Amino acid sequence: MTATALPVPELAVRRKSFFSQFGKKDNPLRIAVIILYITVVVLGATTSSIGMPTLRENPAEPLGLQLGDASPIRSDEYNAFSPIVLSIMATGAAPTTSVLAAPADLTHRYSSGGFFETLVFFDSSLLYTASFLPDAMVFAAHWWLPALLLFLFLPTWFEQVGSSRRWGWMAAFLIALSPAASWWTMMPIQLIAYTIAGSSLVLSAYRRFTANQRVVPVMQSLAAGILIAGLPSFYIPWSLVLGLPILVASIAWILAHQGQWKPKLLALGCAGFTAMLFAAGMLWENRQGINALLQTVYPGSRRSTGTAQSFALLFGAPGLAPMQDMLPVGINQSELSTAFTITFVWALLLVMNLNLVGQLRENAAIIVVACFGILWLLWCTVNFGDRGSSIPLLNYVQPARAAQVCGILGSILVCLLLARLPSIKVAWKLPLIAAGTCTLVTAYAVSSLQLSYLPEMASSSIAAAAIAVGLCVFCATKFASKVWPIVLISGLAAIPVFSANPLLFGLGDLRNSETAKYLSVEGKRAAETNAVWASDFGAFDTVMLANGVPSMSGLQRSGPDTDQWKKLDPGTVHANEWNRGGGFIHFQWTAGEPLTFEAPVPDTTVVRIDPCDLKLRWPSLQAISSSRSLDAGCLIPERTLTWSGKEFFVYKFH
Repeated sequence: MTATALPVPELAVRRKSFFSQFGKKDNPLRIAVIILYITVVVLGATTSSIGMPTLRENPAEPLGLQLGDASPIRSDEYNAFSPIVLSIMATGAAPTTSVLAAPADLTHRYSSGGFFETLVFFDSSLLYTASFLPDAMVFAAHWWLPALLLFLFLPTWFEQVGSSRRWGWMAAFLIALSPAASWWTMMPIQLIAYTIAGSSLVLSAYRRFTANQRVVPVMQSLAAGILIAGLPSFYIPWSLVLGLPILVASIAWILAHQGQWKPKLLALGCAGFTAMLFAAGMLWENRQGINALLQTVYPGSRRSTGTAQSFALLFGAPGLAPMQDMLPVGINQSELSTAFTITFVWALLLVMNLNLVGQLRENAAIIVVACFGILWLLWCTVNFGDRGSSIPLLNYVQPARAAQVCGILGSILVCLLLARLPSIKVAWKLPLIAAGTCTLVTAYAVSSLQLSYLPEMASSSIAAAAIAVGLCVFCATKFASKVWPIVLISGLAAIPVFSANPLLFGLGDLRNSETAKYLSVEGKRAAETNAVWASDFGAFDTVMLANGVPSMSGLQRSGPDTDQWKKLDPGTVHANEWNRGGGFIHFQWTAGEPLTFEAPVPDTTVVRIDPCDLKLRWPSLQAISSSRSLDAGCLIPERTLTWSGKEFFVYKFH
């Protein structure tokens, strides 16, 4: 028997009923989120892995207060994302990535001083407060800001598009607790939170324009436009998968809503013009980095086509708890982690049993999110062949990447649908069918995980994951008017990821060690004279970056600065080795030997060079760090430093 979707008045009644359960709306929950955010900021607590043994002076000594172990697989976080943030805090300006690299403002959401990017990348602009606030607090505030926006704005967005705030809370928990968010250090949250906030502000502005208000909705539209303008930044493939559907769903809801066109045009016009203006300005200010990235051998030339991903990868998220204690075979934890794609199966069963025929405005958000979800699900389940690589926008998204996060859209979709269940007691048929189907799909997916990626997984883990999914689906479907199923689901969703990342208080040795303090002083001196350093060890590059030392070695995230690389490779004969983005530049000191270039992996360039030759080619080179003692006529021994439990020799030049 088909369940009848709630008409508009009944939806309003249910929202009031929900608000009465939580007090005046859900203000207590919102206040709790804000208090929790303030608490972790004051404590300087994050889930960063910058406490890695390689990023410490002496790994054998205690690291201060850290609960759990750092995650080795998140090398981009502790070698790039977090050191860049610390570098901005140390310099009060752009981070000291390699001088051989093009600016990476767009790919890492920071400002080098441009007007538009300073406002669009406001989250990184807040790092400048480290000039008068403790570094650990500023770092934590930046770390948790996307999660704060997710939990504050997603429930509001749900209510604004005709749903219920409590299902917005459930969607937020499913997103934040997904293995994809945990094993990718909250990247998916950052890539959707700002767009959710901007979309919610557009909807708020529309309602205020409808009420003939002017000043407040104009300000909301301006803020929304600035937030939305940042959509084409950071990791753009996931921005397309996650952020774009929310934005389009919000626009569709406003256009479909009955009422006068003037408020619609005012809200969408003000926000849209602001977004286009600031996006265009931001992209123009970052044209050097964009051009460098697009012309790189990797990843700029990479185009993808839709291909079928394994069933285990697509639907195995509920069974990834053992990955916290064991390494997968043939793949790493990040690549194996996904969001809860099983929600698409759940959503399909709800759609088949709900009568969603009604006013378009009540279904606009559901239709848009469902269409985008189906599109990306097809991209990672169907082989498109060579023609797929010519489809605009889609060809920038690897199907494996789409598979990892499209379950976030499924989580939002199923929560929108659950809000449409009748407020009266739901019959047993739909909950039992939905629970049984999702249980079987999960059991098969987790069994496939055991066979292919996690052979050490106990068979009991398969049963536990399948039963947990079935229980969650049954309770949320059968008791859709209750709050406790959301609490149950959130608690069970945390099991596969609760120890995936550490809880670190402070900044470890990247700030408080003797090596870090020495490099902080030397970095300021080098910046005053436009001098640079270089090292032959990646972890030492990281501590130099974190303390603002201008460097030749280190990060090349957008791509190369070709003019600077020509000083090392005048004829660009070796451009294939160094014309790369998203990666690292490593030096190896080879006194008395010729200069060579190598790209051992797609995102890494290795330059082997005599340090005296490097000084001749780069006169502003002030000092080098070496993992071994060097004997060259141009070098003056400065001192030794300890890092990663090893001795490093610092040399300056005659």
